[in-house]
Amino acid sequence: METAKQQYIPISRSRVKKTLYKNWDISEDESGKLRSFSTMLEAIWHHDCHHVLENLKALYEEMDPDTEEDYDMSVKEEFLEFFQQALLDGNWEEISQQEIDEALDGEDVLPISLDVRFDELAEMKLYKLGEADVHDVRTSMWGLKKQDVTLSTFSQVIQVIEFKNKDWFMSDRKRKKYYPGDGDIDGLHIRLFKTVPKLDLETIFPNTSPLMRNLDKIKIAAPLIGGVFGISMKYGPLLFGDQAGETGLSVLGAILSGLGTYILKTYLSYQKTREKFQTQVSKDMYFNGQANNSAVLNVIVDLGEEQEVKEALLAYCFLYFESEKQYNEESLDERIEQWLLEQFGVDIDFEVDDALDKLQKMNLLRQTDEGILSVVNLDEGLTILDEYWDAIYDF
Repeated sequence: METAKQQYIPISRSRVKKTLYKNWDISEDESGKLRSFSTMLEAIWHHDCHHVLENLKALYEEMDPDTEEDYDMSVKEEFLEFFQQALLDGNWEEISQQEIDEALDGEDVLPISLDVRFDELAEMKLYKLGEADVHDVRTSMWGLKKQDVTLSTFSQVIQVIEFKNKDWFMSDRKRKKYYPGDGDIDGLHIRLFKTVPKLDLETIFPNTSPLMRNLDKIKIAAPLIGGVFGISMKYGPLLFGDQAGETGLSVLGAILSGLGTYILKTYLSYQKTREKFQTQVSKDMYFNGQANNSAVLNVIVDLGEEQEVKEALLAYCFLYFESEKQYNEESLDERIEQWLLEQFGVDIDFEVDDALDKLQKMNLLRQTDEGILSVVNLDEGLTILDEYWDAIYDF
């Protein structure tokens, strides 16, 4: 099944602007006006996004695990509604249940799977922004050689979880042993990670139990099975054959000693594999964790602001500098997607309707009855944006 294209533009605003400024042969005067136009767009969206951020922070502070105040989870639904809208503006997408199931069923990097205890969570949401293939060096199954591999990853992942209350954990003996502890369980936890392998998505959860892969179980159990077989071949005839009565305690001791040695070797091999896993997870959490709780809000609002400005600026520039092509919504969408692919090598689904809505909102867009799109010229556009900015506060 073909994977849907992402709407997120994985190119920074500064790079998009720099490339746009050089895309057409325009005068220095017009280039200066375009830069001023871009500056005005950025200022307006920065103001709007600041308002969004303040609303998010005001709602979240009641549920922030890092707060020293009493928790108030009654505003959770209202916060999540604002939060999801901010994510939508930044072209984040919710990770599907199918993607979660695939991560739980498969392994990509780590030698141990994780069993996530989902029943402990009262709320759980995962969001992704961008997907990319990254190169890594992995050791072969027997540790004999290293090889380069390509891993499919989510560029960024946001995790939102809320644990069930203390009474739920204490009501059952099995649950009790997994209780995170007073102070750790409260609030709405938000985490931001980067470069998360799709098939190791479960590693970002705090409430997991390690499960070994069948391959690694075989690698660990093989020495034990081989040892038992070898001892049986060597001492079996003595212990159970015609001379069984003459073997004495020395033969039995040798058998038990050999079995003990192989059991110990198996146990140490298992512990070594677990230690390798724990080291890898700790490393991933250190280098791939980007922000926690309230700090995540700043990141997603900033990313959303960048996306909004890039979309509006791209739509305006192509409608203005290529006005002779008389774009409609569909042809403009195709043109911008082609340009992004040619200039940056990214194949995305450009949100042309969202970009045009932004231009329409600021009275920069024109459309004929036949659907032909155009925008006001730069001089008029600068005047409109200046008036828009002045009217934001009219006391």
